[in-house]
Amino acid sequence: MHSSLLLAAAVCITACSAAPATENHNFVLHEKRDGPPHQWTKRTRAHPAEILPVRIGLTQSNLHKAEEYILDVSDPESPNFGKHWSAEKIANTFAPSKKTQDGVVDWLVKSGIDVGRHKYSTVKTDEIGRNWLEINATVAETEGLFNTEYHYYEHDISGGHRIACDEYHLPQSVREHIDFATAAPSPFTGLTGLANCARLYTVECLRALYQFSPGNTSAESNAMGIGEFADFLYLPDLATFFQNFTTQPIPADTVPQFISIDGGQTANASYDQAEDSGIESALDFQTSYAIIYPQKLRLYQVGDGVNMDSVGTFNIFLDALDESYCSYLGGDAPYIDPAYPDPNEGGYTGPLQCGGAPLSNVFSFSYNQIEASLPVSYQTRQCHEWMKMGLQGVSVLFASGDSGVANRYNSGYENSCLTAPDVGPYVDSNGTRFSPSFPTNCPWITAVGGTMLQGGLNATITAGEQAVGQADPTNPKNDFYSGGGFSNVFELPKYQSKAVSNYLTEYPPPYTSDIFNNSGKARAYPDVSAIAIKLPTVWLGEGLAVGGTSASTPIVASLVVLLNEARIAAGKGPIGFLNPTLYAHPEAFNDVTVGGNPGCGSDGFAAQPGWDPVTGLGSPNYPKLEEIFLKLP
Repeated sequence: MHSSLLLAAAVCITACSAAPATENHNFVLHEKRDGPPHQWTKRTRAHPAEILPVRIGLTQSNLHKAEEYILDVSDPESPNFGKHWSAEKIANTFAPSKKTQDGVVDWLVKSGIDVGRHKYSTVKTDEIGRNWLEINATVAETEGLFNTEYHYYEHDISGGHRIACDEYHLPQSVREHIDFATAAPSPFTGLTGLANCARLYTVECLRALYQFSPGNTSAESNAMGIGEFADFLYLPDLATFFQNFTTQPIPADTVPQFISIDGGQTANASYDQAEDSGIESALDFQTSYAIIYPQKLRLYQVGDGVNMDSVGTFNIFLDALDESYCSYLGGDAPYIDPAYPDPNEGGYTGPLQCGGAPLSNVFSFSYNQIEASLPVSYQTRQCHEWMKMGLQGVSVLFASGDSGVANRYNSGYENSCLTAPDVGPYVDSNGTRFSPSFPTNCPWITAVGGTMLQGGLNATITAGEQAVGQADPTNPKNDFYSGGGFSNVFELPKYQSKAVSNYLTEYPPPYTSDIFNNSGKARAYPDVSAIAIKLPTVWLGEGLAVGGTSASTPIVASLVVLLNEARIAAGKGPIGFLNPTLYAHPEAFNDVTVGGNPGCGSDGFAAQPGWDPVTGLGSPNYPKLEEIFLKLP
């Protein structure tokens, strides 16, 4: 349940803008783009406060002797053949001259960049090499240094954003000392900071929105669990993400505890495995680590991969946690759930895992199924099992879906809605009846919808949130709206009755019972929401901006982990089932009243004051939630 956009990187390797330097310089053109970048459209000026890593390539020494040096060690007739140089000797031989270094430093200092901000690239720990001089500077400072302008560029296809310029200049006095300069964000860090939250929702943006602090405790009993069913985690991406997208240092070797269920693939998946499976694991774990570290994560890798499209993968996860649930008579259905040993090629040949997997206080799941694709008895039995987890003090959160009131392709069914109740359960394209999801329809689950900032790409962090909405004009099946609606299977739980009754009474949807279950007696979802668009994610070494309620779910789940940390520190137990307390305290949420979740040929439902079937109660206000939960026993 996600969408992705290529994240910020440099369109042009050069630096750029029109802010005046503090010294008057005789600028001359140093580099200029030959033509407009293919498939990129120039947009607004870059924000002057954005921080850019500036790298200045200093002119090297002795390059006129390069051929002599290389032939001396590679010509078979040379007495020095094979006597290769050390890295230190190479760096020392070609290091920029003192005149070059002093000239560039003098220019930077006179332009307002003091020496304390300068950093040289060197070999190991020795002051050898110094080929690059590096500084961090604002866009305004960089534009002054290079007498040019920075703009945001938008990719015509992906919608990704980068910062670039068309040309840049250098003072005549230092031009001979500089080969070239780069002053653009790296492929990963281009849109950090609160000024760019509408383009990339970094953890700094999430902290500002939901008012939570960086994690600083790690109770042994409070590791967070994430279930993965068809996506594998590529560990090198974690280290890259930690280096570029987390404000508090996270060691590069930080990895989750791996729990294999029924042949679940190893966490250390190969590049090819990760590429074939998808980005879900990367999004889930990177988002969660950024919020909860130093608390630990557990990866529950479920299933052998052969059955990864099976609708029954939630059941085999529950089997591994609860031995009493682990039989076809007790819960599994052989025509729905994967059967083990698996005789298929590459299948798991061991027995079905019955119990033994550890419980976590909080579980986050970014997957769901079509309610109408599963027998009522099957859903009821599994829903009872989720209830048992709540009884044990476990909070279970599921993504509400990305297709509004419709349902995306799943388990062999096209992205479709339902036919009228007396005609049949599904239809591929012509159905008009809304299609709820499972297990978000289970009243013992906390279902998480999606939001985004109001105001488009120019939105500020104080603009307020609206229901997430992205239409794909080329393929409506890829439209992205917060999943929500009313179950055709489960009844309205007591904790939710007041909120749902208020919505149906004060803001009655303009649809008949043929379109949705408007009885006023149905379980309704989502329960809460959070940002579900453009979260920074590193996948296979590339920086992406990824969205979906599979982004908002680990955000909310991670905040629950922080709430548990606070309770444990106060000598209390984990929260467990969240919903009764959440609905009793709507004041602990940022009410979302803009947007909707269209689908099935309709406008879907509308976000309204109070709870609604688009964003639930709204997005979390962490300080208020912490105050509430710390007062509870």
